[in-house]
Amino acid sequence: MTLEKYIQGLNDFVKENPETLQLDVITSSDDEGNGYNYIYYQPSKGLYEDGEFKSEDDFNYEGEYNINTVCVN
Repeated sequence: MTLEKYIQGLNDFVKENPETLQLDVITSSDDEGNGYNYIYYQPSKGLYEDGEFKSEDDFNYEGEYNINTVCVN
């Protein structure tokens, strides 16, 4: 899912459920609900590759790298 689509979904959700704006936000670990966690951090952009995420801040070298994802937690 793209960030644009995700934001649109959130905006639609809030329009239909404005009372939820003050609720905490959690994530699920999978679609079966085997685990849940609170979201603690602001989104960050980075590189997701081979099951690992490196934030843009993790890159300590000059040069190009392929920012390909936004991490929401």
